[in-house]
Amino acid sequence: MTREALIALLDWYVESGVDLALDDAPHDRYADSAGAPTTAKAPEASFVAPPPDPRSSQPAPASRPRVDAKTVAAPDAAIRAAQTEAAAACDLDDLAQRLAQFPHAPFRDMAEHFLFAIGPSRPKLMVFDAAPGASEESSGVAFSGERAQLLDNMLAAIGQSRETTRLAYVAPWRPPGDKLATPQEAAIFAPFAQRHVELARPEIFLLLGETPARALLGINESVSKFRGEWFEPTFGAHRSRAMVFSSLDAMLKSWSLKPAAWRDLRVVAAALQASG
Repeated sequence: MTREALIALLDWYVESGVDLALDDAPHDRYADSAGAPTTAKAPEASFVAPPPDPRSSQPAPASRPRVDAKTVAAPDAAIRAAQTEAAAACDLDDLAQRLAQFPHAPFRDMAEHFLFAIGPSRPKLMVFDAAPGASEESSGVAFSGERAQLLDNMLAAIGQSRETTRLAYVAPWRPPGDKLATPQEAAIFAPFAQRHVELARPEIFLLLGETPARALLGINESVSKFRGEWFEPTFGAHRSRAMVFSSLDAMLKSWSLKPAAWRDLRVVAAALQASG
């Protein structure tokens, strides 16, 4: 291939979201990790702290301490480690720091910004999105861009705002190419998201898309099957009510999803009003 053709191919890969080169043949990384010398020191992973978000009542972690690059853990082991780490968090700041430093977190070393949550620490209403997108990764500000504008409009329609609602991500790092988390990846983040609800203690929380529904309710089917249905999960000593919505991306791409979302928002608004 000519130099120009190779450059054009690389440009096409970048536009398609490809940002990681793999071997031509399958490679067993678990076997490599198990057989690696224990005396060799892993390279350090860097972390760039996001700029402070003035809309947040809880500051993002100032920076993540430099730690050795994560070792590869089997999925079940990573999930058990996440459960132990999340359960040990004593408050929301501690939870954010523990997640930022968790060595087995998916996407942790693939994104520049760690974006955890914004909004009050004890809200009546909480919203979970799957992960930051391109706008958030570019700006370093949680819940910014076109998707966030749609969410702001949804909150305003029921008399809520960023000042009254806590907005959080299941995965605080942008996945490469904005891909959806696999069931195993969502299961690793799930203990932290569930502990987030337990510590924030919202009366109601909304789940935007399949990844939040999988992480917080164990739903592994299309969210359209559960539209308008109340769930009452218990995390620790706290019991909340939850409702599943289509993802913000899906609602931006398909206007036909918005009428159903509006009907469900009215149900949420009535429940918030009834709770006082």
